Amino acid sequence: MGRIIPSVTVLLLGFVTFCIFLPFSAKTFEIEITPDYNVAAQIGDKLELTCSTIGCESPSFSWRSQLDKPLGGSVNSNGNSSILPMDPVGFGNENDYLCSAFCDNVKKDKSIMVDVYCK
Repeated sequence: MGRIIPSVTVLLLGFVTFCIFLPFSAKTFEIEITPDYNVAAQIGDKLELTCSTIGCESPSFSWRSQLDKPLGGSVNSNGNSSILPMDPVGFGNENDYLCSAFCDNVKKDKSIMVDVYCK
């Protein structure tokens, strides 16, 4: 007995490609700490580390030391920045600090080293 195999015919009418360009300006979510580089602070002085974001309307922040020591100050977050004050600076402030900023589901980290010296 013979076998019947159906045939399929494809009619190719052509390809049409649409390119739609929509104007939009996406800001990249970035994080920075000031001062820009590692800091040498004198005992008794006042030091503020500022963590700020670009490209995020309402970020949330967290600070921690890399050795999980207490921060030694109260964090003040407002808008696109968060400040970690050290007043007065003491030997306990010598540490590597990490600022984490969260925007939607994206997390960015930046660290800075604080070295402390005597007068």
